Amino acid sequence: MKLGPLDVSPLPSAPVPHTSRPELIVIGGSVRFLAASCRRAGWSVHACDRFGDVDLLAIASSYQRLPSHLAAAAPLFAPLPHLPLLFTGGLENAPDLLRSLAQSTRTASASGEVVEAVRNVTNLAAAATAAGLAFPETHLSPAGLPTDGSFLIKPRASVGGHAIAPWLGGCCPDTPSLWQRRVHGTPHGVNVLLSSTQPPVLLGVSRSLHHREATAAPGWAYAGSVSVPIAAWTAPVLALAGLLAQRHGLCGAVGIDCILEPSGAAVVLEVNPRPTASMELVERTRGICVAAKHLAAFGIRSPREDCLPASRLPVASGKAILYADTPIAVTADTLTQLAAVAASWHHHEACPAIADIPHAGSQIDTGHPVLTLLADGDTSDAVDDLLAARLEDLRKQLC
Repeated sequence: MKLGPLDVSPLPSAPVPHTSRPELIVIGGSVRFLAASCRRAGWSVHACDRFGDVDLLAIASSYQRLPSHLAAAAPLFAPLPHLPLLFTGGLENAPDLLRSLAQSTRTASASGEVVEAVRNVTNLAAAATAAGLAFPETHLSPAGLPTDGSFLIKPRASVGGHAIAPWLGGCCPDTPSLWQRRVHGTPHGVNVLLSSTQPPVLLGVSRSLHHREATAAPGWAYAGSVSVPIAAWTAPVLALAGLLAQRHGLCGAVGIDCILEPSGAAVVLEVNPRPTASMELVERTRGICVAAKHLAAFGIRSPREDCLPASRLPVASGKAILYADTPIAVTADTLTQLAAVAASWHHHEACPAIADIPHAGSQIDTGHPVLTLLADGDTSDAVDDLLAARLEDLRKQLC
């Protein structure tokens, strides 16, 4: 089956569906990783995102461009009734869309009601305190707050760190926002698996890139992650996840963003009630198929559950998002050069060195993501350094 009509030009058609596989839907801002995980778990994937990158179309049974007005997304899935649906980044900010999708699909993701509950800062602050964690001082208005940059202004519908800035005063934005005291330290992501029948399971931990400047990421935009060993400070974060499951019904593979202060204390920032970008590192270092685990938490069994053979797993893994520091015109020659570079870095068939590959003819504006680079190594710091060096090589290929 194909999805409903929507203009996806200039992208080529996706491959013919693999009818021997059970089908599901993956929707979000960028779904390549989760779609690949579903594919490894034995599913035929109907994909819908903002980019339609080359490697996504290579594995998707069908593809639709995610409309800029998210309410228009729900009718796209009417021809695919009751298929399992998973969502990724951005959809947590559209609870009404999730409620609409639940009427025509079997949502294997947090409901609109659950999303609203766990994204509510009052609920999250209360659960964090109960778990023994700190939560930043947060306000719904800037009235009386200092304008020296000690507070950040964040859109309530935040995703990937975009549109976050120091609060220096001035006019309030038209979009609903939060004012939150800035926390100094190293951003970390804690990935957890939740279900209604089992205790929380810690899938993995990652920290932000040390060489973030090499990505040219604007502002606080997500630039990538590096896997790190599990440490004692994650125990209360796991407890927090369990409380959110008990109090609000949070389920599946979820991410919790924290700042690890120099003192070693963790401060909770937000909950991502869905599979996150850093979970790709869980698959690469632990051999876990995130999609299969996530679906199982919702009572949906996958044809396969293994991801990668244990004998081939690296100690540490990382990903970096290359952003355009000047406008980039992607040509066929550019892609050929990138493929040659990626082949020289190749680690394993199921672990590409370059992902989220744009199409020839794409015009990428300054500050926008170009592609994703992945690397493995013996330590987190070694992976971080390797990513920085390879980012520089890739930028030379693209300029």
